[in-house]
Amino acid sequence: MQQASEAIKNDVSSQHAKGQPVDVSPLGGPRFLVTVDMEEEFDWDGPFTRDQHGLKHVKSVPRFQDHCEAHGVKPAYLIDWPIVQDQRAGELLKDYVDRNTASVGVQLHPWVNPPFSEEVNTHNSYACNLPPELERAKLTNLTNAISKKFDIQPDIYRAGRYGAGADTAAILKDLGIRIDTSVRSRFEYVAQGGPDYTREPLNPYWIDDDLMELPVTTVFAGGMRGAGDTLFSRMFASDTSRAIMARAGLVERIALTPEGIPLEKALIGIDRALEEGIPVLNFSFHSPSLAVGHTPYVRSDTDLESLYGWWEGVYAHLKKRGVRPVSVEEIASLTHE
Repeated sequence: MQQASEAIKNDVSSQHAKGQPVDVSPLGGPRFLVTVDMEEEFDWDGPFTRDQHGLKHVKSVPRFQDHCEAHGVKPAYLIDWPIVQDQRAGELLKDYVDRNTASVGVQLHPWVNPPFSEEVNTHNSYACNLPPELERAKLTNLTNAISKKFDIQPDIYRAGRYGAGADTAAILKDLGIRIDTSVRSRFEYVAQGGPDYTREPLNPYWIDDDLMELPVTTVFAGGMRGAGDTLFSRMFASDTSRAIMARAGLVERIALTPEGIPLEKALIGIDRALEEGIPVLNFSFHSPSLAVGHTPYVRSDTDLESLYGWWEGVYAHLKKRGVRPVSVEEIASLTHE
C-alpha cells in the first residue's frame, strides 16, 4: 500500500507541475469565485454505491442562487452525472445559464458515472486511480451530457474528492475545458489512496498553454504559519495535535468554505490570503449543505441559517477589503503568454 501511495503521489506531481503563474492582472485586482460541488446526496460515512443516493436538496438551490444574485455573485455549479440527469436540476441550471447568472462546470463522481466497469470502493472513488481509458470515457460522457443539456462548452472541471491524476490534463484539453480546479492546496488524501496536494501552489498556474490550474484556497494562520506545511504533513498529523496547535495560536489551516470553518476563522483566512498575494480566492462547498440533514455541516435549521449568515459575513468582509466577484468565463478568458 505504501508503494502504491507513493506512485499516486508521483503521478499527481507530474500532472500538476508547478508551471508558470497565470497573469491575472487583466481581472483588475483581487477577485473571488464561488464554486459549488453540485452533487447527489449520499452517506458520507458509508460505503460508496452506484444507486444509494438522493436529490432532495435540489429544491433548496434557488434560495442560494437568489442570495448570490443579490450580492452580484455569479456562482459556478460543478455538476456530476446524477445532477445532469435530473429534470428539476436541469431546469434550474438552464434558467441560470440562459440568464447569465451562473456558470455550469463539470465534476466527476466516478462511482455514479457511466460507463461502469470498475469495482465500487474507496480507491476507485478517486478518478486518478482508474485506468486512463475509463477516466476518459466517464469524463467524456459527462461533459457531452452537460454540453447537450445546457448548450454550452464547459470551461471548468473539478475531480470529485479532488482526484485528479497523471492523465487528467490531457483528457480535459481534448474536451476543450480551460480550467482545472481539482487541486486542494495544503491537503493530502494519501491514506485513502488519493492525491497529495500539500506542496501545490495557491496561486493560479498554467499546466500547459491551454489549461490552467485554479487551486481551491486554503491558508495557514498563527504564529508558526510559515512552518505550516511541515507541521501538518509530518510532525502533527492527527486532528488532536492540530487542534492543540490552533488553540495555542501556533498554526491552523483555514479553508475558504462554510463547511466546518466558522465565520471568524474564514475572515482571518481571507486576510491571510490577501497578505500572501493570492489574486483569486476560490471558495467552495457541497450543494447538499443547502438543505438540512445531508452533510455533517448542516444538521438543523440553525445550521442552515448559520451557513447563510456565513456568506453574508464573508461578502461584507470581501467588499470592505475591495475584493470583487469574478466569473468562470472571465478567468477562462485569460491567456498564456
